[in-house]
Amino acid sequence: MSYSRWYDKYSNLKNLLILLQKVDDYNIELIAQDFLQIILSKHKDEFDKALQTMSKTPVPGYNRWYDKNYNLHTCIEFIKTIDDKDKEELINAFIMSLLSFITNDNHAFERSSNDEIDETEENA
Repeated sequence: MSYSRWYDKYSNLKNLLILLQKVDDYNIELIAQDFLQIILSKHKDEFDKALQTMSKTPVPGYNRWYDKNYNLHTCIEFIKTIDDKDKEELINAFIMSLLSFITNDNHAFERSSNDEIDETEENA
């Protein structure tokens, strides 16, 4: 099966990104900060190594919607670096965090529920 974006292979991640794309900038920053805390609590050593690699490898362009928030960009890029088992565990932790956020702030989502990820974004 062919995928247009690397994360299309992971349905939970794809669905998480669809939800996150509907969140306003202020709340996406809060959510991204929480995601970073989750990463640090579960994968601190791997995250430190990944940050060193990411800082040496410039992003070819911030063309994807999630690249507009540095913290969210960092979380998504980190997910690329870990094995599938850890990836699934981390994505599930992100989903639980987002669900908790939604139950505490039901105004985070401003776009309509019919919105989808922009299919024109560059492959990453």
